[in-house]
Amino acid sequence: MLYKNIRRIAAQLVCLLVAFSAVVSAQSYTITDLGSLSPTAINTWAQVVGNYNGHAFMWTKGHGLKDLGTLPGGTYSSAAAINDLGVVVGTADGQGTVVAKSPYSDQPCSNLIQPFVWNKQMRGLGTYGPAADSSVPEAYWCSFPFYGAGINNRGQVVGYTGELPNEYQWGFLWTTGGMSLFGGSWPQTFVNETSNTGQIVGQNNPDFLVSGHATSWKNGVTTDLGTLGSGAEEYGSSANGVNERGFIVGWSTTSPLLPLLGSPVHAVLWTRNGGTRDLGTLPGDTSSAAKKINLFGQIIGSSGDTLYFQWQFSGPFEVIGRPFIWSERGGMQDMNTLIPANSGWVLDSAADINIWGQIVGSGTLNGVSHGFLLTPRILNIPKAQDISN
Repeated sequence: MLYKNIRRIAAQLVCLLVAFSAVVSAQSYTITDLGSLSPTAINTWAQVVGNYNGHAFMWTKGHGLKDLGTLPGGTYSSAAAINDLGVVVGTADGQGTVVAKSPYSDQPCSNLIQPFVWNKQMRGLGTYGPAADSSVPEAYWCSFPFYGAGINNRGQVVGYTGELPNEYQWGFLWTTGGMSLFGGSWPQTFVNETSNTGQIVGQNNPDFLVSGHATSWKNGVTTDLGTLGSGAEEYGSSANGVNERGFIVGWSTTSPLLPLLGSPVHAVLWTRNGGTRDLGTLPGDTSSAAKKINLFGQIIGSSGDTLYFQWQFSGPFEVIGRPFIWSERGGMQDMNTLIPANSGWVLDSAADINIWGQIVGSGTLNGVSHGFLLTPRILNIPKAQDISN
């Protein structure tokens, strides 16, 4: 029955395609308060995942917040993405296994930082070499983390490793057949998302001496997406999101310096024909970065003057400022101008957007940090519980 309902509503989506694409540029939104949740993702059915107080949570309109718990022996969990079947992926600590390279034996761990999938219950996916490298004693294998970043409707999970003993950092793909590694150019490979067509996007170093570049991996083919530097190797870029039409979004430096060294970055759209489009910034800002893109080409991200680095030299970072939505017809708009005036809300960041144009993110409500769900006023969105009938 689940798949029958998905096919039925998928047919409705096709019927709405033409009508919806004509109005996506001009929107106003209603706001749903998600409380203390820090949202990270939303699926087609408006199921939202995020994090609160060190645990992964799911929110639905009909049932509110649900704590997804932790792995056996674990202390925390963090949700990163959710697919249209309601399967969640993220990172957690707890019992797990490092799958060793032949001829070595797998290593059980009592406290392994690893990707998880949640489908009624949480399951750790373990990790895979080169943590299980012959040059590293088995006693240390359990200390190298892997982070879950994305999941598609096929159940394929993607993510990236922490820095491993050989100073390489890899992307990984997990399927029911197990986990495989790719990338690993020195010093870092980051993987951020995978589409339902199996296209994976992130950042890879094409050469020992150059900055990381936005990269796509599909069917065993690695594609360097380039930068805003017209081929200059000193420019850096990263891909954060991809849709089913093969359009990719992220950021690029605007000068031959890493962001850490002072270069502004701009949000970028990479098109299927190989084009690289600078989306600019909101008025008065110096930097922007695109986060996600939906099927209709609506893009969300942040615009501002401050860059926040999760790690020291490259990889995950955010532009701190104002959340934006971009469309071909509407250009880049500050989301704060599209919500009711005097609502008490200040929107700080946007995390994800679904096919209906619903957006989740974080902000403040009357000065207190809250998560939010924005819903376009013109649409009648199917409820999340429709898929479980």
